[in-house]
Amino acid sequence: MIVGIEGSFRLKMGWVFPNHKDFMLCNFDAAKQLDMSKVDAFIQTNVLGAIKNNMKDQHDFMDSTGKPRIVIEQATFRKNIDFDKPETCYYKVGLNHFTYDDGIFYNKNSPSDRWEKIKKEQNIEIKPWRHMQYTGNEYILFLLQNPIDTSLNPLIESGVRYDDWINKTVRDIRGVTDKKIKIRLHPRFQNRFDLHTLSLLGVEISNEYDGWNKSNGGASLYKDLKNAWACVTYSSNAATEAVCEGIPVVNLHKSSFSWPVSYHTLDILAQNMIECDFDRTQWLYDCAYTQWTLEEINKGIVHKRLLDGNRT
Repeated sequence: MIVGIEGSFRLKMGWVFPNHKDFMLCNFDAAKQLDMSKVDAFIQTNVLGAIKNNMKDQHDFMDSTGKPRIVIEQATFRKNIDFDKPETCYYKVGLNHFTYDDGIFYNKNSPSDRWEKIKKEQNIEIKPWRHMQYTGNEYILFLLQNPIDTSLNPLIESGVRYDDWINKTVRDIRGVTDKKIKIRLHPRFQNRFDLHTLSLLGVEISNEYDGWNKSNGGASLYKDLKNAWACVTYSSNAATEAVCEGIPVVNLHKSSFSWPVSYHTLDILAQNMIECDFDRTQWLYDCAYTQWTLEEINKGIVHKRLLDGNRT
């Protein structure tokens, strides 16, 4: 039996509890009364936030049982999908976490079939790496994230405010290059950033936010990517789309799913042309085997795959 607790498994914002005989949804009081010998795992949406942690008592309880966690989050490849229409979506499903460094997906050296299916459904084009000479007309696109998102947990837990990290990162970029910097705010959380302070850093702030939804940045993201010479981020999923566009990316934390096909220090930005040569082929195949449709989840394919892998 796989148990979801109302709260740590969100029943809003596009999340749908699996419709399968192995799954049971209950409130916290009922969960505490369960016979744990009959519980194989817990299922949750996202993980406990370092800032927004109002479900800490539930997470502490699940930790205390020693049972594995199945964690559902938004997919890595989510182009042209609408999170408000769950039947059209893919969901990232991992064991114990959803990030590249902490999630377990049993996806290493995956075959190509799943990627070919997703690529066709989402009309994803993998473009050659841009070997672009910097002319002054391009910019370094700095991709920001939701300031209280769980993807920033490692930063926040280290005692660093995201706003301070942004300011320091801009100064660090300036320490290696005087190339133009354009900041793309997270479209859902534009009002959570100190625009005045950002403007004092001598950067341009994007105003391209048309067409975004809960799942992706939409056409506006591609407008910002069009003239991007390189991208910098902590771990934004938008970096995945940049990699698919052939734009060199600097990821500054290993939780990013584009970590294997990106640079990890800002020094590369000092060059006038980045001759990026990461092979994205196996990375694409492996990423595709982290995300699943609601239909596949309801059939039991995903949790059996993860739990069987956990037993071996």
